[in-house]
Amino acid sequence: MYKELNYVNEKLDMIRVLENINEPCLFLNNKWKIEFINDEAETFYKEQNSRNRWLREELLGTNFWDVFSDYVDTMEYKLIHEAYKEKQIKEFKFLTKYSKRWIKVKVIPNAHGVVILFHDLTLGEETEKQRIFYEKLNAIREMAAGVAHEIRNPITTVKGFLQILEQNEGNEKYKDIYKLLIDEINRVNGLITEFLDISKDKSNKKEHQDLNEIISTLFPLIETRAIKEGKLVELQLSEISKLFVDKNEIRQLLLNLINNALDAIVAKKSVKVSTYEEHNEIILSIADEGSGIPPHLIGSIENFFFTTKEEGTGLGLPICFSIAKRNNGRIDYLSSSKGTTFNVYFLKTLKNGSPSE
Repeated sequence: MYKELNYVNEKLDMIRVLENINEPCLFLNNKWKIEFINDEAETFYKEQNSRNRWLREELLGTNFWDVFSDYVDTMEYKLIHEAYKEKQIKEFKFLTKYSKRWIKVKVIPNAHGVVILFHDLTLGEETEKQRIFYEKLNAIREMAAGVAHEIRNPITTVKGFLQILEQNEGNEKYKDIYKLLIDEINRVNGLITEFLDISKDKSNKKEHQDLNEIISTLFPLIETRAIKEGKLVELQLSEISKLFVDKNEIRQLLLNLINNALDAIVAKKSVKVSTYEEHNEIILSIADEGSGIPPHLIGSIENFFFTTKEEGTGLGLPICFSIAKRNNGRIDYLSSSKGTTFNVYFLKTLKNGSPSE
């Protein structure tokens, strides 16, 4: 009786402490059942679990590993169990399966179970990832500026001579070979153009533009491809402020992202293009109903020259990231087995083109 009363008092003291913690935290008993969960942890849970959205009252008394069943037998599962078994505090970080956020976990064991604290590292991880990305971008920029024109000049000369030879009546039997060579030169030229697009540091012509109008103008072209392939493209355009951007670059960004989304889906599936305004940002969202980016590739899609397409160059997404940066924007993405969503966040700008506070 005294032992049980002592346990209750210890638990009440612990809960008073946990209630004052501003980050997600919960307590699991030695049966791995949730005995305490704060407001922040309830919100965290809803963000991480796309299939079940239990209320806090339903979570209390439920086995933690039933709630986060996708983490059973993972490294995170083993570390939490080790912390309790060895009665040692453990810290580790992991990338969440659904929201793709970097989380630091601290597991504090006691005689009755474990306290688990969560800290979102995403902002720091994203900042570091962006730093590495732009370092690579600068390297590509320097290489492109140094060699692109030197390559383009001689191959343009070669293409000109091939076109002359192709038109020569005596070379009729070589016409297919000339056409193949010219097509390959055009492909190299296209690759050089993409290099030069990445190498640009500033947009050529920024003006106040209506993003919805740019999307609507492109829609017939996008819809034609979709209809031909038996796919759907849906627009959900909200009332938004104008952007201070380079119209042609935004067109290219849209085409790259929407074509990628169409590539990711099969017939009868859809791509949703939406715009909306939130706080100090205008958001362009492109969501597909594909099978998602495989987990082992999720960290590679931003890499230069990485592609899963037979005819791809692996420069499409880096170009999009570069365009977004030049136009006061940034890109992030979420992916699951139900599809992938790319979000482009543009800062609202004042009439003089400077970002609004």
